[in-house]
Amino acid sequence: MTRPLNDKGVSVIIGTLLLILITVTAAAALGLMISQMQKTAANQQEHIAEVKAENVQFSTVNFQNDPNAWNQTPAPYNITNSENWSSMTLHLVNLNTDGVGIVAIAISGTGSDNIQYVNNITVFNGTTNGLPYEYEQNLNQSALGTIGIPGGQSKEIQVNFTDPSFLNSNTFIPTNAQVKIIVMTSLNNFFQQTYKPPIADFRTSIDNENLGPFQRDVLVLDGSGSTSDNTISNWNWTIYSGANTKPAPGNWTDTSDMIANVTHGKTTHFTPMDAGPFLVNLEVTDNVGMTGVSESEVIPADQNYVPIVNPVVQTFCYLNGSGSVTGVFVKLKDIDGNPPLYPPAQTVNFVLGSNPYNSNFVFNPYSNVTDQYGNVWTNVTSGNGTINVIYGTFPAIPVQVKDPAFPC
Repeated sequence: MTRPLNDKGVSVIIGTLLLILITVTAAAALGLMISQMQKTAANQQEHIAEVKAENVQFSTVNFQNDPNAWNQTPAPYNITNSENWSSMTLHLVNLNTDGVGIVAIAISGTGSDNIQYVNNITVFNGTTNGLPYEYEQNLNQSALGTIGIPGGQSKEIQVNFTDPSFLNSNTFIPTNAQVKIIVMTSLNNFFQQTYKPPIADFRTSIDNENLGPFQRDVLVLDGSGSTSDNTISNWNWTIYSGANTKPAPGNWTDTSDMIANVTHGKTTHFTPMDAGPFLVNLEVTDNVGMTGVSESEVIPADQNYVPIVNPVVQTFCYLNGSGSVTGVFVKLKDIDGNPPLYPPAQTVNFVLGSNPYNSNFVFNPYSNVTDQYGNVWTNVTSGNGTINVIYGTFPAIPVQVKDPAFPC
């Protein structure tokens, strides 16, 4: 005799097993979901750490303005004398231990809002056989779109501002404007630096140079008041002499007759070759190549820049309708041996030196002032003797003079 199956008991067992299976599956799925979320959070934290750890520094930046780079045929604009930078050399240092990828470089144009991304660049990547190794790169191409800088290393990058891809956007980098450089990494980090031109400022003064029996004035140029966010490395002075300009000295529109003198140094002494006046300006250059030019300053003319240092003395004798005329002629010359260009009236004294024959030795005047050419003289009326010519602190110059009663 057979017993009937208990279907109700079997159903309970199967249901329990299914419930256990569903619970285990759900728990596994939940565990996997939690693990994935934890992994994603860990990756996010790692990415944030990587972003924060990136540290790209601008080691050195140098701007160049090469006239030959602008004056090329063909060229986008064929500019002969451009007042815009032609190229820039950028030295980037990766201060992180992990490598960094530079995916974009942007630079400002005429203003901070005029940003232009750089396409073609040249990367200097060390040396090969003792020679610089370099390669050209296009940041717009995916295959070469990243400049890799290993951890703790650096790359030197040159940007050509005369490249058509840069100039076609009408972007110029003026030499007298501030420049902003922006570097973007593959982790979307932005590193930027702004460079401002230095400000040239100077003052002038007069110093005296003692050269024995006379003194001369020298022009002192002091550019120590110039300022820069970087380091000023060069002070270049241009001193224009307007002594020969027309119609009058100091006509600065007469550029053809202006004489340019150049000197260098933060503080320098300039010894003029003429009396002036002078037009002075200063150009300073900092260690990144940026320049600043000062306003021009006019220095008044001063005969003491080229003092009269050489009284040339000689006797003269000539015949006129009433007989001989004798005397002493003095010509004053400047430090360069030339007649002073615009001499002030100089006093020369004539003093009796000797009268060996006890003759009636008469001359006139005893004191006289130089004319517009630096000349002065005295006439002997009668007698023979010696006249001492005295000028300034120079030693007396004795001159033997002949009696005008004797024909020349």
